[in-house]
Amino acid sequence: MSISAMPGPGSPPAGSLRRPWLPGAVRAELEDDPRPLTGRRSPRDVVVDILVIALAAFIGLVGALPYFHGHTIDLPVDLTVGAIGCLLLVWRRRWPLPIAIIVNIMSIPFAGAGGAAYLAIFSLAVHRPFRHSIGVAALGIAAGMANLTIIGDENGFFFNAMFLVLLIAVAVGWGTSVRNRRQLLISLAERARRAESEQRERLGAARATERERLAREMHDVLAHRMSLLSVHAGALEYRPDAPAEDIARAAGVIRSGVHQMLEDLRDVILMLREESDDLAAETHSLPDVPSLFAEARQAGAVITPHIEVDRADDVPGVVGRAAFRIVQEGLTNARKHGGRVPVAVDIAGGPGHGLSISVSQPLNHSIGLPEIPGTGTGLTGLNERVTLAGGELMHGVIDHRFVLSARLPWETGAVDA
Repeated sequence: MSISAMPGPGSPPAGSLRRPWLPGAVRAELEDDPRPLTGRRSPRDVVVDILVIALAAFIGLVGALPYFHGHTIDLPVDLTVGAIGCLLLVWRRRWPLPIAIIVNIMSIPFAGAGGAAYLAIFSLAVHRPFRHSIGVAALGIAAGMANLTIIGDENGFFFNAMFLVLLIAVAVGWGTSVRNRRQLLISLAERARRAESEQRERLGAARATERERLAREMHDVLAHRMSLLSVHAGALEYRPDAPAEDIARAAGVIRSGVHQMLEDLRDVILMLREESDDLAAETHSLPDVPSLFAEARQAGAVITPHIEVDRADDVPGVVGRAAFRIVQEGLTNARKHGGRVPVAVDIAGGPGHGLSISVSQPLNHSIGLPEIPGTGTGLTGLNERVTLAGGELMHGVIDHRFVLSARLPWETGAVDA
């Protein structure tokens, strides 16, 4: 399974070379941590401010000059007020609604502020919802009509009024379109961040699941073998004066056990490297349980099996594997904590009746070989297996015996899995 590399916290995000030329508000939303950029203008914002002020001044100048023949207001005063309106546009992003209202009111007596009023309406449509734009657009139309009335151009009043309405409608429509495009870009960026976060969470969960699976498989396969080796090694330590033949036999068993443990380790690693999460790659099932008895007896354990299973070869795969692991864990725990006390193994069931398994041993209070240390996770992993098979696992002390038992379902006609 290949995992594509993702940019780390310090690596530049995709498309970062173009972001300085995005609007500052949009650029802040696109950053992974937008807080440092809040309120900071991008180079694109500075360039746009200069162009907007120049365009507003040009529109105001062109619109005001033809109407100053015989006008009561001096042209320098009108142009000065228009220049103030143009400068107010610098703050149109931070306070778009107040700026638009103020500049449009200024344009009633002063035609030079008309360009600033028009661009303020456009900017309001970009930065605020449509309902705000409609209200200020109505104010702009009223201000324009009032200005035409003050100027007193009766001959071209109707044409100029229609042209004014058309311009303001274009400003509102164009600004709303720009706002929608920016909102779409921000939404896509947020969706991408959310998808990346979910991907990291899924990857972390998959890695955690794989680690748990690896730990469970290592415990199930290797703990059994290592407990056998520990018993033989402990016997050699406990009986240093044993005959040479017994020592050679024990050494041979240890060598064979190490070899088998390496084989099991290789099988587990190969299984875990498969792309599928299907546990059917495990080959040990209910018919392989007698091999566990043979290994335990070879280590000196006393096993008393009692098996009554109908059609053991037809047991469903998940049930058979769980049964094998239950017996394996029971024998492993017996060697770890019970020493050489006799172990009773009872397995019974069949199709339609389920499968019951019990591994028990008397409590050993005698002083002998030290207990073999364990991870303490065997029963936890075993409970997960039994739950996956739809069964129930129980363990505890009953009548001075430690009992590990399970009940697994086995439906009639169930196929191997």
